[in-house]
Amino acid sequence: MTNHIPERPSCIAVPGVGAPYRGTTTAGDAHLDLGVSPDPLLSLRPAGTILDANQRAAEMLNCHTRLIVGAHIGAFLEGLTEGGSSPSVGRLLEALYVGDGRPIETVAHKLSGDSIPVEITSMRTTLDGSPLIVAAIRDIAHRKQNERALTSAKEQAERSNVAKLDFLGQLSHELRTPLAAIIGFGEVMRDEMFGPLGVKLYQTYAADICKSGRQLTDVVERIIDVTRLEGRMAVAHTRTADLADIVERVLSTQATAAAIQGVRLTHDLRRGSVPVILDDETLEKMIGHVVENAIKYNRFGGKVEILGRVRQADESDAAQVFLEVTDNGPGFAADQLHQLQKSIDANQHQTSSGLTLCGAFLHLIGGKLSIDSAPNAGTRAILMFPQRYDGRWHP
Repeated sequence: MTNHIPERPSCIAVPGVGAPYRGTTTAGDAHLDLGVSPDPLLSLRPAGTILDANQRAAEMLNCHTRLIVGAHIGAFLEGLTEGGSSPSVGRLLEALYVGDGRPIETVAHKLSGDSIPVEITSMRTTLDGSPLIVAAIRDIAHRKQNERALTSAKEQAERSNVAKLDFLGQLSHELRTPLAAIIGFGEVMRDEMFGPLGVKLYQTYAADICKSGRQLTDVVERIIDVTRLEGRMAVAHTRTADLADIVERVLSTQATAAAIQGVRLTHDLRRGSVPVILDDETLEKMIGHVVENAIKYNRFGGKVEILGRVRQADESDAAQVFLEVTDNGPGFAADQLHQLQKSIDANQHQTSSGLTLCGAFLHLIGGKLSIDSAPNAGTRAILMFPQRYDGRWHP
């Protein structure tokens, strides 16, 4: 009399597939019914021999199930590469045998000769006492096509940004040269350096020409700054510089505007006391924005003071430079200060305000701009930035 061993149905969930497959164990033979899953499924031995394939797998590989079963997985799937080496089916089988559900990307070869990119998730199990790998395969050709399109669009956008920056840089040079001449000749006529103009109104016109020329120069410079920040190109030439030299250059540039306002400029930095490794030209421009703002909104006869210090690095942090620009002007009301700080923190450099431009630049290199102010108590702008810039953009 023959003993009949009943089938023992089991339901195993395969990571990454739309539905579980049902396996059955019979006497002397291991067999899986893979037809219930909407995804292409393969069952194979750890050595790579394919035991079964569902209809979706046969359709993907453009091959009848009878030709798939018994073949080696290497006949249909390309191996994995590592460190620039050639594809290895052995490495693919090792990855599949881990069976932790993580997707593995490779290439599937159809019987027709076509190849498609695929993503495989696998699980390791046993059936009838033998180790088994169940792999779910997904066609990711559409996703790869979208990724290539996005990469191409990103590269094109980056090239457009570079071209835009180059164009604006050339435009800036072309505009600054005649503007310098206009401002210079306007100052000559305003100051009557070669004799009286005869009519006093001409001096007023000459002063207006100088003022308008400087305003236009400032607009051009801010357009360049915004473009560079949008293109993540604010730091172009990182090099060692002395913060005291940078501050002195800023004060020298702002000396005329300060004299007109009757504002006194001071700083406490000693030469060589605070070396920095940054783009000194861009840093000078950003500090200049803050000092210009402090002069512009100061009271007549006021003072702008710049104080600098370094917080030494510990084991887990890099040295930070703190530069304070303090004025004794009218200050900001609480709601105005809140809106200004919110604009700076949100990196809204599109407003082209000097303070927001400075904040956006500092944000890119891992720094921050903070404003402390109160009505009739002046304003203190605190620039915090790394003493040594590592060259990585901060999101």
